[in-house]
Amino acid sequence: MTSVRALWQAYADVWREIRADKGALMLLFVAGVVYSLFYPLPYRYEQVEAVPVAVVDRDQSPSSRTLVRWLETVPALEVERLGRDPAALQEALWRGEVMGLVVIPEGFHGELLAGRQADLQVASHEGYLLAGSKVLAGVSQAAATLGAGVTRQRLLGQGQASWQAEAGHTPVRLQARALYNADEGYGSYVVPAVMVLIIQQTLLMGITLIIGSRAERGRLGQSPIGYAGMLAAFTTVGVINCLYYFEGVTRFQDYPLAGTFGPTLLFSVVFSLCVSALALLLASAFDTRERGLQLLLATSIPMLFLAGYSWPVEALPEPLVWLRWLLPSTAGIQGLVALNQMGVGLEQVSRELGVLLALTLVSVPLGAWRYARLPGGPKAAAVSGA
Repeated sequence: MTSVRALWQAYADVWREIRADKGALMLLFVAGVVYSLFYPLPYRYEQVEAVPVAVVDRDQSPSSRTLVRWLETVPALEVERLGRDPAALQEALWRGEVMGLVVIPEGFHGELLAGRQADLQVASHEGYLLAGSKVLAGVSQAAATLGAGVTRQRLLGQGQASWQAEAGHTPVRLQARALYNADEGYGSYVVPAVMVLIIQQTLLMGITLIIGSRAERGRLGQSPIGYAGMLAAFTTVGVINCLYYFEGVTRFQDYPLAGTFGPTLLFSVVFSLCVSALALLLASAFDTRERGLQLLLATSIPMLFLAGYSWPVEALPEPLVWLRWLLPSTAGIQGLVALNQMGVGLEQVSRELGVLLALTLVSVPLGAWRYARLPGGPKAAAVSGA
């Protein structure tokens, strides 16, 4: 019973310190709520729409005018300027007044009637990658629609039946459907991954604040039971944040949610335990409460890139491909996103679970050993008594 009381006392002490420490309370709980409300705002509309496009129609033919009409029907595009002076419209592109420029060359109509391939000139503002890609995709869609219509009319003119002409210009019908991101939005893709990183970073920095305050007061050391109580308390904080994000924020923001509660809870416990153990080990090296913030604040963006989510793993140097697994966020992002957004089972994230458990099995014994030898711990007390 003594051990149970000591464990509970250490657990409760952490919660009392969190409530009394405004900085830690802000990091461990309030920051997560603020991030969840404001970070998704830039991606609220999910897709880029009404991208301004300028069109230079140098052919002035029925086919070129039909193409312009098709361009005007593309939801992602907004045809704002029509003219015959490419230089003037190119200036508008450089100034950012339009995001794309389409030039329909002379002879466009004649090439189509002759059954030859007709060329279009398309330029997009790649300073805005999403807008630029929408210009290229929208123009391709309009051009393909025009080409299919021309081919169908030519086949009808050759005496083919309507159904034969239809099959002739589209022998294979392609119906594309996004599997895990139905809206094909950037927010649905990136925000859930960033959530995991926010949980890790706020937990890391919040723990360093609490442990740093203890270091300043000279009561950093803990028995193995006391260390276990601290670890359990901070793990609880991590699990609460994980469930808040993946069971609350994803529903509120209407992001894809295909997972079930059980696997999410289990993975959240393992992830939070791993991050807490690593954070306690790191925090034991800091002698002031601000030191952890100073060192960890700038690591968030590199960790996101190293996770292989927003940056392809194949583009990383070979040593980083392996070293990135030393960060809990790498396995955490891959695992939690797969469980929640893709609806996979635990067996399909067994590699990520294994990595987190391995990091935990290394960090926990080192942490218990470390805290037993710090000022105020049982080892220090034994030496002092001798």
